[in-house]
Amino acid sequence: MIVFFDIDGTIISDDEKHIVPDSAVNAIRAARKNGHLMYINTGRTIMNVEQTLRDIGFDGYVCGCGTYIECGGEVLLNRTVPKDICHDMARLIYECDMSPVYERSDSFFIDKRARELGGFAALRALFKTQGKEFSRDIRDADFGFDKLVAWYDEKSDLEKFKRGTEKEFDYIDRGYGFCELAVKGFSKGTGIDMVCTHYGIPVSNAIAIGDSLNDLPMLSAVPNSVAMGKSAEGLKKMSVFVTKDLYDNGIEYALKHFNLI
Repeated sequence: MIVFFDIDGTIISDDEKHIVPDSAVNAIRAARKNGHLMYINTGRTIMNVEQTLRDIGFDGYVCGCGTYIECGGEVLLNRTVPKDICHDMARLIYECDMSPVYERSDSFFIDKRARELGGFAALRALFKTQGKEFSRDIRDADFGFDKLVAWYDEKSDLEKFKRGTEKEFDYIDRGYGFCELAVKGFSKGTGIDMVCTHYGIPVSNAIAIGDSLNDLPMLSAVPNSVAMGKSAEGLKKMSVFVTKDLYDNGIEYALKHFNLI
């Protein structure tokens, strides 16, 4: 079997503690020891997968909503948005009065002119504690991105933003004034297809575990879909199995359910 794990809210707690429970680490390592492939499948770009997560031991990574794929240390895909589209999006998002973070496999970019809404400020503070660079600007000569996230409030022109991005991107509303843009034709689900094809593994032997709405493409791509215990009700209803909460040994419980450990 091959298992694809979301990160935030699935392996690592989606709160200010950012804890990876020992039960999750031990369960993933045990399943891998039993011959099963373990994969990260995340909206984060690869540079944002910190070493503590890598040290758990994974066979590869699907990152940036399917725009980056790495199998056994070999990079199979690293897709960046064309430069002209990057600059068009930066202009649009500034006009819509939002707080963006442009994510690339090797860097983050921000718009220093933009307002710093609450979620943006919290992410900046977190990255500072993690020693991650957060000072690159959209006016840098090498500006570009693979995907982006943005915060909005009542002052933002969200409808203009949606209209202006719908041709090139899929809009994912994460709730609480936070959204994500993934490149059309790429998703956590297309990442699963590419990895399974690479190994010659039928998708019937794939399991996906997630907790939020941006995991829908991933969970929809496999017959063995798992929602974490504190997932949104919509995600639970479309999943074949609902495991326990992360803090309640949810990863271990799921892997035991599928007889991987």
